[in-house]
Amino acid sequence: MSKTVFRYFFDIMEEQEKWLNHMAEKGYRLKKCGRIIYTFDQCRPNEYEYVIEFVGDQAHSKAKNYRHYLENMGFRTFTKNINLNFSYGKVRWRPYAKGMGQIASSPGGFNKELLILEKKRDGKPFELHTDIHDKLNNYKTIKRTYAWAVLMMVLLVAMTFIPNIVSVSSVMAWFLRTALLIFCGLFAIPTVKYSFLVKQLKEESKTYE
Repeated sequence: MSKTVFRYFFDIMEEQEKWLNHMAEKGYRLKKCGRIIYTFDQCRPNEYEYVIEFVGDQAHSKAKNYRHYLENMGFRTFTKNINLNFSYGKVRWRPYAKGMGQIASSPGGFNKELLILEKKRDGKPFELHTDIHDKLNNYKTIKRTYAWAVLMMVLLVAMTFIPNIVSVSSVMAWFLRTALLIFCGLFAIPTVKYSFLVKQLKEESKTYE
């Protein structure tokens, strides 16, 4: 029997990963996922486990090769969106990425910023990054992604105060500003969270040098 759940995560990494593993603990294995839809098949409780890898900072070809590498290692993979892109036609700008990873197209790397990895639970830790410097770089990228989202929300709020930019009533303009500020706050929470994790890992890395 299949189960469909509608969810969106402002914490795209840790909270989503915890939720997927919680579903697996209850006996639901991920079958497919969309923008806000997750479909599960029933399985034995605790049979599978999941980790999430952020690849939105990579060029599409590099992310695609990395996914094939992980699949050859025996992992089952799913791509997932984060919806923190700015569009013009079929071209998307990802300001948090580096180099060619800043440009995504549809089809291409757009809405494939995350890789969800699945493996059968075998009692061994399910970690892709065991090196502290790899973890640090990963958290820096995630922090930068959220920081850009917060910045863009603030800029959008600021634009609503520019005359003739938003051609709506004063009441609607304030409604729009309030909604944007709420989203800004929701993205600010994981920004602070991953900033703290980056700081923590920097301090830990010093002890190994």
